[in-house]
Formats: sequence, structure tokens, C-alpha cells
Amino acid sequence: MHLALLARRRRLAGAVTLLLALPLAGALANCGGGDGEAASPNPPSVASSAPAAPAASTDTAAPDESTDKSPMPGARSDAWGAAPSSALTRNPAAWLPAMADAGITSVRNFHSAPGDDQLTPITAAGMSVVGILQWNSGPVWTLPVNDLAGWRNYVTEQVRRYQGRVKHWEVWNEPPNFTADQSPASYAKVVAVAFEAAKAVDPDVQIGLSAKSNHLNFLAEAIAAGAADRFDFVTLHPYEVAGLLPLGWEGQFMAIVPRLRAMLQVANPARAGVPVWFTEIGISAAPPAAGGVGPLGQADVLAKIYTMAFAQAVARVYWFDPSDSEGLAMGLTTADGARRPAWYALRSLNTQLGARPRYVGWTQPDGATYGFVFRGPQGVVLSAWSRPGQSAALALASEVTLVDPRTGASTTTRAPAITEAPVLLVAPVGSPQARQWTSAAAANRGKPFPWNGDHSAATLLRLTAGAAPDGIFMVNPPATSVVNNLAEFNLQGGIGACFAADPTFLSYAYATSPIRISATVRGHGSGEPGFYLVYESGAPIAATDTNNLKTSASGWFRIRGTDFYEKHWRLPDARFIGLYGYNFCFYAPGPDHAGFSLRQVTLSR
Repeated sequence: MHLALLARRRRLAGAVTLLLALPLAGALANCGGGDGEAASPNPPSVASSAPAAPAASTDTAAPDESTDKSPMPGARSDAWGAAPSSALTRNPAAWLPAMADAGITSVRNFHSAPGDDQLTPITAAGMSVVGILQWNSGPVWTLPVNDLAGWRNYVTEQVRRYQGRVKHWEVWNEPPNFTADQSPASYAKVVAVAFEAAKAVDPDVQIGLSAKSNHLNFLAEAIAAGAADRFDFVTLHPYEVAGLLPLGWEGQFMAIVPRLRAMLQVANPARAGVPVWFTEIGISAAPPAAGGVGPLGQADVLAKIYTMAFAQAVARVYWFDPSDSEGLAMGLTTADGARRPAWYALRSLNTQLGARPRYVGWTQPDGATYGFVFRGPQGVVLSAWSRPGQSAALALASEVTLVDPRTGASTTTRAPAITEAPVLLVAPVGSPQARQWTSAAAANRGKPFPWNGDHSAATLLRLTAGAAPDGIFMVNPPATSVVNNLAEFNLQGGIGACFAADPTFLSYAYATSPIRISATVRGHGSGEPGFYLVYESGAPIAATDTNNLKTSASGWFRIRGTDFYEKHWRLPDARFIGLYGYNFCFYAPGPDHAGFSLRQVTLSR
């Protein structure tokens, strides 16, 4: 867990998420002339597809919901994991019983200091363990490219020491975090040596290629620099995308693995089908004023995370943290062991989906509700919830059991109420409702997930104040106001706005073609309104920043006048992967520059 990432997630509760720590490219210093361009203000210092759906069922008849046709990958049923903080690894006996009761079968990270090895309590509890290979011989914590012989010896010793007890090892914790050298090429060298050294000790040991958040471009560059074919699985920590789920951003979350697969198909086809793990993910149970979503909100997000991770064939999901620690409220339990609603949510999901979840497909039972169908040990399970602020009452073909993940309590019903808090609906195998769900879900499995519509064939997306989003979504949009009979988003007092495009609109490979962004804006008549357009780029990381965020070549856009007019940008190298959920931002360096309103934003290809 990287504390900088926590800080970014806490800002989700703000008016404009993630911008407060937005790392911008060196192009911020560029300025142009004409077309509304002007000399830029002094900016803050700068830190250095339609996504493919899971394969459709080949069955032509209605599927048999009692048959296991889509098991999760992996030799063991280790889909349900916990990722303890460094502090918690020193005393696993304090939190292991509660995790075992919740259905956790695997732990990521363990304390291995000489004379204080805390691996045994975990394996004694019947859980598998994932280790982290991270070492440096110098005074500065960095990728050990200047001592690869020492790194090889370290990996050899670790794998030999724990041979037979630890089969899976990640190379570094969420790079490029926790290293002064953030180069993908340096990481590739470390990965290649680790892979060779580990396999020399134990050919069956598995090596994981890792990245912070959802950093596909970092992984792609590392693969190109020498990590190709030197990994057995891939790990991500998509905290930020998960943090947007309370806003209704399921589509961005459901695009994580398809985008990764698309990248691997281009960068390393032989490894395009390797297992994908989320070895850290979570959200704070602190109150919103403290940057969290509260205990009930945490339970709701957990249910959505595990449901949609398994729907993307994520083989393992590790919740950070088993218990509150290091001053954070991320735990399934409080620091004193009290079980939060999130603990009950994980146990409810584990009980109903089973040790090895078997995904059938998605469905929208009322045309709007999000629904994901699984074959569970007790019947066919629909994990369902509504969009934020909406609710629905379903009329079912037969009686089902409704399980409330927040408590584990269950009732029987034929008319369940669906809200933005997920529920688990369990239909007996062979019942009319079970057959309806499995048939509809299997038919949809190969189709793009419809996040407020399917825009895979569109040529233009738009977000217009006062209208429903049409493929473009703003992070925490301000309330719409009406001035001179025109609806607008008033961004006064903030530092801009961030946006995401429907993931079905641009493929991973679309960086080979330009896109065009347009904004209809007006100033408020005071200050120096304007912003930089910052976007996710397919350019080499060294030419952008460590997050592949780049500023448009035209630089600072100065908004002139108080009447609406259009500004256009042509981006030759955009690659939208949703590293932090959003794809592009209008970044105003301070409140003096945010005195403007947006009428409309469009994206075309």
C-alpha cells in the first residue's frame, strides 16, 4: 500500500478527484499563441477499445446452470485473499481467525526477518501465501540494477528458503512505487533476473509481473524492455478505479482486465492468457469527511469489487487490509477485532459464490439494474445493484433467497427491491428464475458491458450540462446551474474537472490514430480563467511522466469573455487506459483559474 495512493483516494470525496496531486508532464511549460492561447500562469512543480469481453459460451441451448463450465484458473481455490499491511504481518495470529471465518484462503505478504519468521502461522491455518521480492543493497531504496548479482543472490536465497511453502512471488510492490529509479527498463532487468534465478531453484515457482494501480503502459514498456516471457501472472492494485464505484463507474472497472489482455496481446502474445490478480484493493471505512465511504459504503464497494473482478476472470482478489492498522480504516475488522459490514459482505459472497466462483455472464433484469450471474454451491446467484440514486423492484418468475451482504441476513421473495447497495439473489437450480438468469447471462457474456449504453460503434461522445451523459462522464460533477436559459457546469472555486470515456469507445491500440476533444466554455468575468488539457498518452513514459499523463501541445488555454464558445484539441497519441479511472482532465492550477463554466464536452475519433 502506498500512502500517496491513499491520499489520492481520499480526495475522491472532493469536488474534483485526484487533481490535487495530479502529476503533469513537462509539456506544461509549453505555451502557444492564437486560438485562445496565451502565456501560461506559473504552474505548480511537475513530477517527473472496445475491450474484449470474456469468451461467449458455445452452447446454443439454454445453459445447464448446475454444470461448472467456467472454473477460475489456478490449482487451488485461492480466489479469496487478504493483503495485510507491513505492521500486521508481524502478528498474523491476531487477525487470521477472523479471516478464516470470512472464507479467506490466501494471504499476500508475510514477515520474514531472521529470527522472526511469521510464515508458519499462515500456512498452519491452511492458507497459501504470496511473497514479494523486494531488495536493495544501497542506502536509497531503488530497483537494484546496479547490483544485479546481489539481487540474483537475494532471489535465490528467498525462493530456496521458502521452497515448498511459497509458490508465488511478485517482483516488487506496485512499481514504479517504492523506488527512486522508476524506469520500466530498469524494472525489466530486475524481473528477468528474478525469473531466471527463481526458476533455477524451483522450475514450478511462479513469478508475477507487477504494477501500481492499473498502469498498463508501465507494464507494456517493461515487457518491451526485456520482461517478455519472464512472468507467469500479472498483478494490479486498482484502488483508484474502485474508489469511483460509488459514483457509478462500473464500466471503467469492468474494462481493467480486457484492456490488460489487449495490451498483452500486442506486447507479449505468448503471455496474453496468464492469470491476473488484484493483490491489493480496498476502500476506507472512515466517514466521508475523513476521506472514506463509511462502514456500509465499504461493504457495498467490496461486494462490487469481488463481483466484477470475478466477472472479468480475475483469478485472485486480495483485500487490503484484514484489520485496521497504520492509522488507516481499511480493515475488514477494526483494530480491536470488531467485524465490520465489509467482513460480512466478504463472507456472504464467499458462501454464495463458492470457493471458486463460476461466472456465467451479465444481465440487466429491468433494463437498468447491474446484474452478474454465477453458479454457486446453493443455486444460481445474481449479484445486483442499481445506479447511484436509483432503485427498482423486480418481478421474478419464481421465489429466490435474498442475501444482504452487509449483514448476511436472508429472506425469501419474488419481488426484491434493488438499490445501489448490492444484494445477492439465489435461485434454486432448475427453477424458472435460475433458467432465465443463466440463459440471459450466457447470451450477454461475449458482449461489451453496457455502462450507460454501448458506444463501441459511435464516432462521437458528448457530455452536456442538463442532459444524460452520452459516453463521457465527469468525476464528481458539480450541480447543474442555469444561466441565461442555458444549463452549465460551474467549476468556480475548484481546480478543474476530470473525465472518462466509455471504455468501449477506444481500443488499446487506438493510439495509432488521433482523437479530437472539444469544450464549450465561458469565463465568469474575474480572475484569469483557463486550464491545461491533460490526457492519458500512448507516448513513452520518459516523454510524459510516470503515469503517462501528458499535456496537450498547445499548452495553456486562456478563456476569454463571458459568452460560451468552443475550443478544440487534436491529440495524436491518446491511449485511454483509465490508470486512475479518468482519461483526461481540464486542469486549472488554482481557484483564480477556475472561474469558468462548461456547457459541453465532446470526444470524436
